Parts: sequence; C-alpha cells; structure tokens
Amino acid sequence: MNLVLIITDSQTKSMVGAYGNPEADTPNLDRMAAQGIRFERAYTSTPVCTPARGAIFTGMQPAVNGAWSNNLSPHRHIPLMGTIFRRYGYRAAYTGKWHLDGSEYFGDGEPDGGFEPDWWFDGYRYAHAIGPEMFARYKTAKTAQELRQAGFTEEKIWGHMVADRAVDFLESVGEDEPFLLVVSFDEPHGPFIAPPEYWERFEDAEIPEPPNYNAPVTDKPAMQQIQRRQNGDVPWIDRAAWIDRFYGCNAYIDREIGRVLDAVETLHAEDTAVIYTSDHGDMLGAHGLISKGPMMYEEITSIPFIVRIPGGPEGAVSNALISQIDLMPTLLELAGIEPPESLHGQSLAPLFRTPEAAVHEHVFISFNRFAINHDQFGAFYPIRCVRDERYKLAINLIDSDELYDLVEDPYETHNLIDDPAHAQVRNRLHKRLIDEMERIRDPFRAFAWENRPWQQLREPFYWGGENRKPPQGFPFEPKPLSAPYAD
Repeated sequence: MNLVLIITDSQTKSMVGAYGNPEADTPNLDRMAAQGIRFERAYTSTPVCTPARGAIFTGMQPAVNGAWSNNLSPHRHIPLMGTIFRRYGYRAAYTGKWHLDGSEYFGDGEPDGGFEPDWWFDGYRYAHAIGPEMFARYKTAKTAQELRQAGFTEEKIWGHMVADRAVDFLESVGEDEPFLLVVSFDEPHGPFIAPPEYWERFEDAEIPEPPNYNAPVTDKPAMQQIQRRQNGDVPWIDRAAWIDRFYGCNAYIDREIGRVLDAVETLHAEDTAVIYTSDHGDMLGAHGLISKGPMMYEEITSIPFIVRIPGGPEGAVSNALISQIDLMPTLLELAGIEPPESLHGQSLAPLFRTPEAAVHEHVFISFNRFAINHDQFGAFYPIRCVRDERYKLAINLIDSDELYDLVEDPYETHNLIDDPAHAQVRNRLHKRLIDEMERIRDPFRAFAWENRPWQQLREPFYWGGENRKPPQGFPFEPKPLSAPYAD
C-alpha cells in the first residue's frame, strides 16, 4: 500500500465544508470526504505546531519525544517517519513546512527526518526561491493590492510550489516502488498569503460568528482571563479583515490539495491510501481568545481528519475518538510493518474497514510552552488533558482546572470542576490521566498532577518508586544496556 499524508496548518474543522460550514470553499476536501471517511472526533496531541508535528513523525507524545515546544527538535535517538519507512524499503518523500529542526519557524533548509532530499521545500528554501524582497512582503502584506504589487501570483505562493514537488514525486515514482509521500502545507496559517482574488472573495461573505465568540471566562483559569483582558472584546465584524484573509487562504490551499489528490487518482489510485489532517486549529475569538496555545478548547484541539482508502467505505462518518498519535502505527499497519511497543498510539486501520467501531475510550492532549525563542507571549504553562465519550478534564498544573460536559455544553462555557454532581466523573478522568502519564513515562510527571485541591491521589515520597526500563523500539534501533550498567 502506498501512502500519502497531507497536513495543513491551523485549519479548524469549521473551515472545511464537509464539517458543516457552507461558507467554507473547500470542494476538494469535501470531495475526499465523499469518497472516504470523515472523522468527527479527531484530536491533536497538542495545540502548537512543533509538538503536534513531532508527535506525528515520531509516534510519541511531545513531552516524551523531546519536541514539547516550538523551537525544539525530537531527541536524536528517536527515529522519524522518513527513516523508519526507508528502513523497510519504502521511498519516502517530504515537501513543505517542517518546523521540527529546532531552529525557527521557516527552518534551516536542510532535509531532515530521514526523507529523500530531492523534494525538500521548507520555508527557508521557499524564501530563497522568491528572494529577500518578496519574502519581506510575504510577511507583511495585509491587502489584496499589496499582494498584487509584490507579485504574488499563484506560481509564487508557497503552497503552489509545495504541490508542484508533490506532483513531480508522484509522476516520477516507479510502479514497483512502494512510497510514502508527506505534503505539508503551511497554509492557511498566517500570514494567510494566497493569490489576491482569494482574499477579495471573502470581503462580503457572511462568515458565521462562533456561538461562543467572546463568551465569558469568569469561571476559567487565570491565564485565560489575562489573555482575554489583553485582547479586549472585539466585535466580530471588526475582525472581518483578518478572518477574510484566513478564509481566503483556506479556500486557496484547498485547490493545491486538489492538485495532489488529482495526481494520486490519475497515477496511483488503486494502491494508495490518502490521509488528510491539520496540526491544530485556531480559537478565532472563541471565549475572547485567539490563535492557539495554553488551553484545551475544541476549537484548537479537535481537528479535521479525512481518510480515503482504495476499496474502502465512501461517504462514511466515524464518531470514534482518535488522535494524531495514532498516525504512525496506522501508516505502519497499512504498510505491513509491525509497530514497536515504544509508540504511544494505536492503529486506526480497523476503523477504515468498520467506521462505526472504536479504538479508544479516551484521548490525551498536552501543552507545555508555546516557544523557546520568544517571550512576547506564552510561558511555561503545563497542561495535561483527557477526553472520553462525553467529558473533558484539563489539569492546568499551575492554575485552576477545568471539566466540561461536551454533550450538554459543546461550546465549553460552563466549567464543572467544582460541581459536586460531577465529582465522580472528574475523579475517574483524573485517575485515567495519571495512569496515562505513567504509561508513557511523561518526563513532567510529578505529585502536583496527582494532588489537586479537589482530590489527593498519593502521598509524596522521595525514595520508594520504581526504576523502569524504556520500551522496545524498532528492530534497527540500538539496544540499551541492561542493569546493572543502565542508569
């Protein structure tokens, strides 16, 4: 089975037409949903770029793989997706945004992750392709006229150049060469650059205001209240210019995704699985908050996820709880490769045959810090979150905690953390969250997660814990020494 993984950046579910927004102009993703399976309850591992991507490409949670913040890279001893698949005889190509080299947003231009170098096209290479003057305008343009003056035709957009390389790879790979192709679009992430007509298309559009836009945060953690005060209560209509650009870029990148999907259908339709997702969403002013970061709301943690499998279900909808951490074991199973015990997720392949089945009772999400390289916003603010079929519990380690009933309160406006009627649910999810932190050997695990104002799970101690060996990785990974020589 050949594999194509398409990733966008900051694309919320509400910006994909197949998820119910008639104003979202995404015919190609909608077509993919009609030909495959749309997942309604898929979750990021963390609502920040690098940690989310690190989880996808290692199969391990961010705190464990080392890339737990922007400007960090995964630990050197952990093999990444390209290395893994090439070890098992696959061609492995990557083009587009990487954001996993530990440098800065646009990368360093060096092929990484074990992928073949010929198709590499991160932000560094894009900047050099269009030149310093145009790249400066790329980062500052705010109107369609400025885009035109700078020369941003379709051929000069990063997403178009990424799709070009993806199509080139699909045209060049041999019929007898199994392959993995990752197409990583930076769009619709800001600065939302697209051909100017796409920005203009949404200037008069009736983009729906989120039901929880500027909703009160009086019973929420202090960090959210601080951000809300600093943001101010901006009326939805006054955000229109920014939202117009976001939606315009979103519509544009759908066309580039369509080019990749068309190439797969033309050249490799019978033996290629296609998976599409986004790394995380965007708050878009829900609760008066913006962007992504230290919060666990559905707007940034629940992500679009669509799968098209040769001979698989068409037009299906799955309500199974799934996570991006499941992508690596899923791709491995589709390729006939045995996943090692070191991976934290589970294969979703059973859902591709039976969408109404389930693979998880819970999914887990985390946050630690937005970025290492800056201090103008965000700080160390560790969160661990668990979601089951109905409820979501977020433990904000240095702040107050949150519990939401996603059936009765889908927009998460009522924090139930201190509600006696929900104490049993809260405590059950708390125990499950701590168990998961222990299972994956979360390096940030500590008594502070276990002992909250509303529940004490364990007496602190210094001596008396268990020394644990690391789980087994892939067969080609070096084996650690056994006791008594190991740490």
